Amino acid sequence: MSLYLLPPPLLLIIALVVAVALACAGQIWVHRRFSSQEFVRHNEVGGFIIAVVGTVYAVVLGFLTVIVWQHFVNARDLVAQETAATTDTWHVSVGLPTPERRRVREDVQRYAQLMVNTEWPIMREGNFDKEADALLMDAITAAGMIVPANEREANAQSQTLAQLSAIHDARLRRLSINLTGVSGFEWLVLIIGALCVVSFCWMFGLANPTVHLLMTSAVTIVVVATLVLLFELQYPFRSQIGVGDRMWRGVIDHIQLMENSNLKDMHM
Repeated sequence: MSLYLLPPPLLLIIALVVAVALACAGQIWVHRRFSSQEFVRHNEVGGFIIAVVGTVYAVVLGFLTVIVWQHFVNARDLVAQETAATTDTWHVSVGLPTPERRRVREDVQRYAQLMVNTEWPIMREGNFDKEADALLMDAITAAGMIVPANEREANAQSQTLAQLSAIHDARLRRLSINLTGVSGFEWLVLIIGALCVVSFCWMFGLANPTVHLLMTSAVTIVVVATLVLLFELQYPFRSQIGVGDRMWRGVIDHIQLMENSNLKDMHM
């Protein structure tokens, strides 16, 4: 979506300005069309009804907010698992024969670089890099085709394949999360509910019209700000406040640190 190209603070400001302007304009139009006394006489009944409507909408909005936030947290945890498994693969492959060890380590290092340079940018459009799958399969093939000559190689092979499988599983779940957000029908329900709550604020009569406009604006700001937050969090890898590539950069830095260390076994 092109809206994700906007910085979240700017999107929030635009949404609030437009929503508050429309809400206030609607209230002014309604109160000019009908007598203010008409609304004053029904303030008590209107207050009871908006309490019920507002509570129902708050429950729905709060429920979806919790679900979307959990969705976001799960995405962040998956990236942590994937990056940790990538680093562990690089380390546990130390016991493999030299050609296979070098091949596995080159694959996982290129995989981490691919995440930063290619996959993370295109995930903002809901896509992924197929080369990453090829790198994982090459590493799995390299480790899986070894015929262990001793217990050390057997243990290294088992651990390496386990970590590569963890990377593969975490990647599939991450890509699935990037395709799953709040459905169009759910957004329709939320928007209809927001319109009902805000427009119901117009049905009251106050002696001071300015105070009434401020009250309506406050309700509009709370509702719209929450909807913008849901929009930014629903796809954890598309928004600018989403899950970034910082952990993958940490993997690359760690591998480079190991290669430049004095430990001979940590070299390719």
